[in-house]
Amino acid sequence: MSAPTIIETAGLRLEFTRHGEQALATAHTTLSTLSHAATELVGDGVLNGSEGRAAWHMLARQGAAGRAPAARAAAALLHAEHERMADWAEALIAGADAPLDIIHLGAGGSETPMLALHTALSVLQQPRCRIHWVANLDGATLDAALAAADPTRTWVLINSKSFRTLEVMRNAESVLRWLQAALGAEAARARLVALTANPELALQRFALPAQQVFRSLPEIGGRFSLWSSHGLALLLAFGREAVAELHAGALAMDRHFLEQPLTASAPALLAGLSHAYRVRFGLPLLSIGLYGDAFSHMPLYLQQLLMESLGKSTSDDGVQPVAVSGPAVISGVGTPVQHTYFQLLHQAAVPVFHEIVAVARPWHGRRDEHLALLANALGQADALWHGKDASSWQAELAAAGLPDDEARAAAHHRACPGGRPSTFIWLERLDSRHLGALLALYEHRTVVEGWLYGINPFDQWGVELGKTLAARIERAMVERNIDALSAETSLALNYLQEKLA
Repeated sequence: MSAPTIIETAGLRLEFTRHGEQALATAHTTLSTLSHAATELVGDGVLNGSEGRAAWHMLARQGAAGRAPAARAAAALLHAEHERMADWAEALIAGADAPLDIIHLGAGGSETPMLALHTALSVLQQPRCRIHWVANLDGATLDAALAAADPTRTWVLINSKSFRTLEVMRNAESVLRWLQAALGAEAARARLVALTANPELALQRFALPAQQVFRSLPEIGGRFSLWSSHGLALLLAFGREAVAELHAGALAMDRHFLEQPLTASAPALLAGLSHAYRVRFGLPLLSIGLYGDAFSHMPLYLQQLLMESLGKSTSDDGVQPVAVSGPAVISGVGTPVQHTYFQLLHQAAVPVFHEIVAVARPWHGRRDEHLALLANALGQADALWHGKDASSWQAELAAAGLPDDEARAAAHHRACPGGRPSTFIWLERLDSRHLGALLALYEHRTVVEGWLYGINPFDQWGVELGKTLAARIERAMVERNIDALSAETSLALNYLQEKLA
């Protein structure tokens, strides 16, 4: 049996028609020998070995159920917490006589998926509140958010799984001081909301009202966490029904993933092809082009999801080195992205494999522009796959009247080799349900690809080292003691001390 070239599921259509038979066969064979199964994600087994945890992000989808005792209990807890949070959000919005300001403090997976969906859904529905997204330790960003918000109408979402994320905690302290100056200490703390898997620390650190601490679980990794309490911003902005549709789309993709063999599974085949291009064909780079400005914040989330999950060099048991892991990911929104890095896709010496996300039906009244947008997406896919060789260009240029020697030279500059694969991913329409299915597709694809490399796709210890060093360096900067730092950093701090004196 060979890999399918078209899969339709959960309102999405994946076209694998621009891949060679060898790549498809390699993906099919590799998937058929994988020892992992999709059902492990709704069971009690430890999938995140370095942290000794299950991986339960699927259980946070409304309607999802576990298949073993602990997983069933986790699903029940997550669903109950979601309902409590939705009730709170609806009451808050209903009680406001004008749009509220929501300052959202998060980093990484506690911001990127929510921001991506907020941007996409905002083209369909006017948000019910104004959300000011603050992720970076950039004082200008924080100042801009505070300047745009009315403290008398402001609520603050402190979004951190561990409730120890440095940039989130520092920004929270700054926002709290701003609120206290306007409202007083007690009223300011009453405006804080914690979204965390560490509720005890949240209560201890900020003494905020217990009913405003919404719990997730340690078994839900940050970049998979939007379905849990970490997605509160979407409930506030768009309401219970829109978020329910988002979950329904993800759940439809979950069912496909759980019920189909991996060799016939849309996310698994995406993973199998990516693995084949990395391991069998040695291609280091994946491009994801998304057609429509509704997707303008999706590239950063997809880059985080794939590279934070798959950028590992140690096997999942922590014992063996891994020679090849996931691809580097470049991503952007078409058509503008065609004018940035697509030159590399078409003519670079080392090929790049590509994924294209597009929406079949327009979500606005400009049908002609929508057809032109889709024509660009399809044209890029065909140009990558079929190319145009130098001899064809030379004949065309000569027929246009260019002298033979000039036509020959010009033809080589224009030649596109073709044979550069792409998968076309269609959403039938742009709405909550189809966006939920799209994100679940990429989540499952990421997990399966991690399994194929033999790595743990649920941890991110490389990120943690940099955070630890940053805290040490900051102390040295404040105390003006650089003796314990590396020579390179000491050199940089000497320069900074000069400039900041």
